[in-house]
Amino acid sequence: MICRKFSRTKVLIAPLAALVLALAGCGTTTVTIIQGGSTPAATATPAATATPQSPCVALIPGAAPFSGLGSVPGMQMPTGTYISAATTSGGNAGQYGIKTYQLCFQGSESAIDGNSSTISGLAQSGWKRNNLFPDPSNASYLDYCSNAHQCLNTSGSSKPFSFVGFDQFASHSGGYTTFSLQVATIAAPSCLNDPQYYSGTPKYTLYEDGSSAASSNPTYHFQMPPGTRVSTFQGGGTAGSTYAYFCSAGTQATVVAFLKQAMQNDGYTISNASASGFDAATGSNPTYSITVSVANPNNYYLRIFVPM
Repeated sequence: MICRKFSRTKVLIAPLAALVLALAGCGTTTVTIIQGGSTPAATATPAATATPQSPCVALIPGAAPFSGLGSVPGMQMPTGTYISAATTSGGNAGQYGIKTYQLCFQGSESAIDGNSSTISGLAQSGWKRNNLFPDPSNASYLDYCSNAHQCLNTSGSSKPFSFVGFDQFASHSGGYTTFSLQVATIAAPSCLNDPQYYSGTPKYTLYEDGSSAASSNPTYHFQMPPGTRVSTFQGGGTAGSTYAYFCSAGTQATVVAFLKQAMQNDGYTISNASASGFDAATGSNPTYSITVSVANPNNYYLRIFVPM
């Protein structure tokens, strides 16, 4: 046997069963056996690239990308807007349920309240600029919004009123803007199941004389309870008076209490108050008189007397 001394390492490509020779008495030969017929090419693993976090998440912790609100269908926000989870208030019997959100986007306030903005888009789709929103102290009565608090409400022709308000705008570095969005809603009232009184497309109202915040006749421009539907009943008139029927969300107690306060706010003096209603009068020469009778909030009436 002839021994040869190798001066460098050799790599043999061979089947797994190949013979590895290590000859006694010979110089050291290092042999590496690799299974298979070729050496596989190394594959590089690409490094993961982290998605940059929006500055809005730092400004509003927990905020997530805005994808719409079911309570305000069709509302558009600037691209890249983030929104927080809602905080809630109100929602008791005869009250609006109010949800408050914090939002953030890169851009100026005008994207929300300027021309071709979120607010102008709502107005074009039928929302009214009555600038009214439920009073946060009791969530039942409507207050006028300030210039800084811009508000709209639905038309009320096909569903109870919903309100949306925008305020607390603030500018931040990098051109980011944060603001507060409030949405107030109330479910449809349960009205008397009688087509003589409630049929066809429901008509809802904010005030006794209609749904506009302004009125040319302030005597009958007092607020009605939240979620009030106007009856279709046209009868019930008696000599010297007419009956107007309504159906409202809430209970007998909340409807009576609301109307008493609303009419007092409009200048009426209350008398003969009971759990089911009261009499109200305002002015002299002529005097305007109304009797409120709420046996059940699902169908009650205001008897309106001819001014005397």
